[in-house]
Amino acid sequence: MNPIHQASEHISRGIIFMVLAVFCFALMDVAMKHLAGHLSSFQVSFFRGATSLPFVVLWLLSQRTLHKIRPNNLLLHGLRGVISIAFLILTVITLRELPLANAYAIFFAAPLIITLLSVPILKEKVGVHRYTAVFVGFLGVLIMLNPNAMGFASIGVVSGLLATLGYSMVMILVRYMHRSETSESLMFFFVLSLTLGCGALALTDWRPLSFTDIPWLLLLGISGAIAQYLLTEAYRQAPPSVLSSFEYTAMIWALLLGYFFWQELPSMWVLAGACVVIASGVYISHREAIRKRQQRAIQDS
Repeated sequence: MNPIHQASEHISRGIIFMVLAVFCFALMDVAMKHLAGHLSSFQVSFFRGATSLPFVVLWLLSQRTLHKIRPNNLLLHGLRGVISIAFLILTVITLRELPLANAYAIFFAAPLIITLLSVPILKEKVGVHRYTAVFVGFLGVLIMLNPNAMGFASIGVVSGLLATLGYSMVMILVRYMHRSETSESLMFFFVLSLTLGCGALALTDWRPLSFTDIPWLLLLGISGAIAQYLLTEAYRQAPPSVLSSFEYTAMIWALLLGYFFWQELPSMWVLAGACVVIASGVYISHREAIRKRQQRAIQDS
């Protein structure tokens, strides 16, 4: 087979896997949003970890990579675990308080924050193009959080902004930890920390489960596990510079699923702001890909 054609097929498969992974993550959020309607945010966060942990362990056993979970820096794993617990609980509160599409519109600001945090923490160089994209992106955040759309002071908006900040900090930590930790250890200890930490907190506000919760718990665990597998396969088939833009297909799923389950429709302000934020995120990914190509060209020369 022609190498160019073969590479094109790999990229196409990677894009399909990414879109399907984003859809499965959206289903997982639907399950969390439904459960958060009558269970505590601590409980829902605990179930997010507990329902995924068996699948992660089974995947590690099937790949014969269980030995790779051994951590090299327990302190960083602990710090990441604490921040992950906080941002997941805040995410659940956001999903409970806001329409699904509104919550996603706020979460899309994460690449903007990650870009800014990468400068002081990872010592990455950010040029004028990416700084401009970040500025424009934050204007998009202001558009969708104006008083005619969501407002700044509601519980859902505040928790969403804090959750996005927490997620961004975790992603910066993951980038840094990849220098010494394996992907297997990062995945395993992330889910383990959610299970143990959120489980301990859930004991303070445990509410009884019903039989009708079982299908939603199964959806939560299965969709999360499948999403993680598809995401891994996507990045195995295609480079991140190609796949990152397709993460924003989450808004399509949020609109469809939000309307299907709760008849939710975001305002035009939210959609307009989200489009600005998404465009900024896509441009940041584009500039990041250019920067990496330039770095490789310098290293190869």
